Amino acid sequence: MKYARFLSVGAAAAAVLTVATAMAQSYLDAGAKARGDYGSSSASRSMVSARGYVQDYRQYAAGVQKVEPEVAKDASDAIGDYIAKSKKHFAWMRASAEKAKDKETLTALDQIDKDMAAAEKSHKEMHEMCAKDNVDKTGSMKCCDQIDESLSKAITEHDKLMKKLGMAMPAPIAKR
Repeated sequence: MKYARFLSVGAAAAAVLTVATAMAQSYLDAGAKARGDYGSSSASRSMVSARGYVQDYRQYAAGVQKVEPEVAKDASDAIGDYIAKSKKHFAWMRASAEKAKDKETLTALDQIDKDMAAAEKSHKEMHEMCAKDNVDKTGSMKCCDQIDESLSKAITEHDKLMKKLGMAMPAPIAKR
């Protein structure tokens, strides 16, 4: 048993070391920063994660009589965190594009920012509903639909931008 734990810890350490090495290499690649590699993949992951939480919460709420406030709060917090992370990465990409005077990228980021602002607005409404002891199930699900739609648009625009920049992005999570 002790040996199995040691192997698990060793495997986890190897995985962390591999990821850390890969990240260090991307930081060393001067072209990576100019292309927005770090910000783009992180932004994509954050948006997809937010969207996953939105879809999971909506599915949960649709299947219960009464939404548990703790579940709603946790889901809302996670969605908000991932939206904030996405926006942080897009701000970094914007700063890089401004420095490079890349008007095409800035135009795409303008649209992404609009979509993210819409997702953020709908999330704020959802968060207010989810912070109550008696969660508005229908209202929070409607907010989820709006967040999902806005994130879908942002992901689509982001994917177009990454293709323009020559970067392949993973496929978004299919709507459930």
